This record gives sequence, C-alpha cells and structure tokens, in this order.
Amino acid sequence: MNYKKFLAGALAVCMTASLVACGDSTSDTTTASTDSGNDSAETTAEGVVTTEATEWTGDAVEVETEGYQKLDVDIDGQAMKWLGIYDLNPTNDSPERSVELALFEDTYGASIEYIPTTSSEMFNSLATNILGGTSPDIFIYQWRSFPYDISKNQYQSIDELVDWDDLKWADVKDIADKFIWQGEHYIAPLTYSFSDIQVLMYNKATIEEEGFDDPYELYLANEWDWDAFVEMMKTFVENGDGSTERYGIGGWWANAFVYTSGETMVTYDGEKFTNNLRSTAIENAMSVLEDLSKNQLIKRGWISGESAFPENNILFYSMGTWAYDAAQGAMPDDIIQIVPFPRNPDSDQYYVSNTVTAYMWVKGSENSDLVKAWFDVNRFVNYDDSYTEATKEKYLTNNTNWTSEMYDIVMDFYDSDKFVQAYDYGYGLSTLMSDELMSLLYEGLANEQYESWVQAREEYYTIVDEEIAAYQ
Repeated sequence: MNYKKFLAGALAVCMTASLVACGDSTSDTTTASTDSGNDSAETTAEGVVTTEATEWTGDAVEVETEGYQKLDVDIDGQAMKWLGIYDLNPTNDSPERSVELALFEDTYGASIEYIPTTSSEMFNSLATNILGGTSPDIFIYQWRSFPYDISKNQYQSIDELVDWDDLKWADVKDIADKFIWQGEHYIAPLTYSFSDIQVLMYNKATIEEEGFDDPYELYLANEWDWDAFVEMMKTFVENGDGSTERYGIGGWWANAFVYTSGETMVTYDGEKFTNNLRSTAIENAMSVLEDLSKNQLIKRGWISGESAFPENNILFYSMGTWAYDAAQGAMPDDIIQIVPFPRNPDSDQYYVSNTVTAYMWVKGSENSDLVKAWFDVNRFVNYDDSYTEATKEKYLTNNTNWTSEMYDIVMDFYDSDKFVQAYDYGYGLSTLMSDELMSLLYEGLANEQYESWVQAREEYYTIVDEEIAAYQ
C-alpha cells in the first residue's frame, strides 16, 4: 500500500479534527446543543438543532477537474448536510475552496450545508439531530466512533457507497478492514491525518555538540533502537554542568513509545476485542519508561513547540506534527530534525502512531448519492498524483518553517513497507476509555500517576475486561 498518496487540501481540516479527538463526550447525549458557534443557530421546541449556514461571498477558487471520473449520480442542486466544529465551505478565515469541495461543486453541482457545533457539544448535537429526525449526512470520524457510536446506532454501513475494487479504494481497503463491525464497513479511510502524527524531534546542533551519533542517521542504518535512545538521554543529562537542569525527553510521547513494543492494550480481530494489558511486549516497553522515570530523565508538564529547544535542556521533544513549525521557528539558525520513534531491539519493525481521517455516514441520512460523491472526490484527491505534489507545495507555503526534506520524512511514515501503523481499539470502547483510562494506562508512568506498570495493570485489568464485555 502506498500511504504517500495524501489528501489534497485537507491539512487544515485534519488540524481541526485532531484538536477535538478527545472532546467532551461524557455529557447526556439526549441534550440539545444550545451553543452551536453560529449566531443563526437555534434550538426548536423539540430540541432539534437547526442552523442557517453562513455563505462565503468572496471569489471562488478554480480547481482543475480534468482527470476525475464522475460517478453516475444526479445530485445537481442538492446540498449535503455536514455537522462539525469547522466549515467545509470557504470562510473569512479560510477563503480558499479545498480541492475536494471544488470537485464536488464543479463536477456534480452539489453543495455543503454547514451545521455548526462545538467540541464540547458535537456528540450531543449529533444524537439530538438523529433522534429529532433531522440527521446530518456526514460527521467526522472520532476515536469513539468505533465501536462505541456504531454500536449505539449512530452511523450507517458505507459498503453500498464505496466500490472496494476501484483502485483508489483498494489502496486503503486493508485499513477499512480493520474497522469492520458485524461484517460491514463503516469507515472509508481517506488518509491518515498528517497533523496527528506523533513525531520525535531533536536539535541537530545539540547532538553534534554532545558528540552523539545522529539519531536519524542511526535510523537509516537500522541502528535506532530503545538502547541507543535511552543511552543518549542518560549521557546528555550526565554531561550537564549543573547550571541548568537537563532532561532526556518532554512533550507528548509515552503512548507512541509504548506502541513501538509492537502491541497495544486492546486488540481486535474483526469479531472480538481482547484485553492485552498483560502483554510481555508492553511490559518490556513500560520497564523502559520506569527506568526513564527513576533516573529523572522526563521533563513533565506541557511544553509548547516554541519553548522546546531554546534553553537547550531537553534532548528530545515529541508532539504532533502541528508543533514542528513553532519548534523550528524558535531556532532559525539550527535544524530541528524529525526521526521515527526507536524500534524495540527485539524487533525489526518501526511503529508510528497516526489517526485515521474519514467521514461517517450518519444514521437517518437518506442522501446516499451525495455522500457517495463526497467520499469519492475526497479519496480521489488523496490518490491521484496530480494533486499530491500541489498539496505539499501548499503546505510548505503556509508553514514556512517546514522544509521539503522534513515533510518527506513524515510522509515516509505512511509507507507500509517501512512502518507499521499502530492503533489501539481501546480508545473507542467507551467514553470512560477514551476520556480517561487509555491516557492513564499509556502515559501514567511518564506523568507520575503510578510508579509500577505491573501494579497499575492489575488494578485496571478488570475494568478493561468489563468495558470489552459490553461487546461480547
């Protein structure tokens, strides 16, 4: 599979989507949203959220549509309803049409009706509109979409909308197959979200000053593993002169590191979920985290991209790719390098943590042709080479501290011949799992929420079992 095919024009959308991946999903799903983020939104007596979409009155951006093969659907003049926290139409803040929207409008004559909501109310808004008989047509894929919201009858199977034998869909079918529910597909992957990839960064100047082998060069030589990673951090801290307290790593990284064990807390084989907390591989990764914590190599607390490297007191910094621009911008005379997380010394595989980018077909929507066309144009601009290079150039133009080299390194993470994409189904089992327990399990050691993985594992093992039992 070639993951280097990238969704043209979707970077800004993915950025916004990544910010709500852990939105408040614990409130009553039958409560209407009263804060839709739009002055023209109002709640009816029945509690159904209604809005009047704000139109963009600027000039339309022309997009080349030659090469796209139109589906045999007649949706001219029809509007697809989109419920979300951002508008898929041009706005004053984002005046350009995305490529997929241009294809949708210019090829099919269709449009998008925006139903605004907020990150804290998005799931309430979805449930309220479904119950009220005013279902939107599409909603963004979230962690809790699979299996929690699917099992709650929030979405429809998309098998009638997607031709999995079509080359552009065949390219991502093995991803879709990982989210089969009761024999049917519910998620049509457009790509992995660029903005949600957790990347490991370091200042090349610091590496040279400390006399270390360059981590990225070690990766290219297949010598970048846990042992090299930990030893480098320990030496960096030991080399300090005492004037500034040094740390080996900071940011958001513990879960991405544990993924490099090759296993996740909850697995799924297409039919059943399995509690994997007692995995030996996970325990080995947690032992490394315990060692880092014991030796005080972890810089705890929130660290922004701007503040990661200027004091030269952190060797490695990890965050989503969205933080890289600020990290490099704060060090204009240096090179902030991106490297994959190190591999387990007992494995030849490198693992990366990405988020699937997809739209869900909402239960109650009767506009199958609109959704089918929208899915198709989105997948086309992700698949067709003529759009992917333009996407890269646009991204580099809008994110001036990114270089072509660093962009290509991150895009290389999609290459299934080089990397295994890690995904933990535990996040989607329930709101308890997505909002609290999964973060505690993966990041608790790094955040000093517990001292021993074995102790924490046994404490929470039964809870995970109970969450899985709801789907047996």
